[in-house]
Amino acid sequence: MEQPWRVDDFRGPQGSRPVKAFLGTLSMHARVKVYAALEMLAQEGNRLRFPKSRPMGGGLFELRIPHPEGRFRIIYCYRPGRQILLLHAFVKRTEQTPPEDLRLARERKPC
Repeated sequence: MEQPWRVDDFRGPQGSRPVKAFLGTLSMHARVKVYAALEMLAQEGNRLRFPKSRPMGGGLFELRIPHPEGRFRIIYCYRPGRQILLLHAFVKRTEQTPPEDLRLARERKPC
């Protein structure tokens, strides 16, 4: 059995952790569902496919987490050495991913 991927969240210049902060705003029930999806991502890594994950272009991927409280999305990228970096998390309220959410993820993505 392969080792799980290492999942880490983006940290801003002053140590802010926006994905972790977003997760802290969720109800306990929603948080359990999101952490289960993150565990699945750690186990499956780049083998995770639609409908659980989908490519967003430019090396970005979207983890899709349906829940009665909202359609949670976490945008992430892969790093060398079986690492996954969570860049941005939000509740999707429209059919298409809002451009502002994609812009934020792209800005946080390491080159």
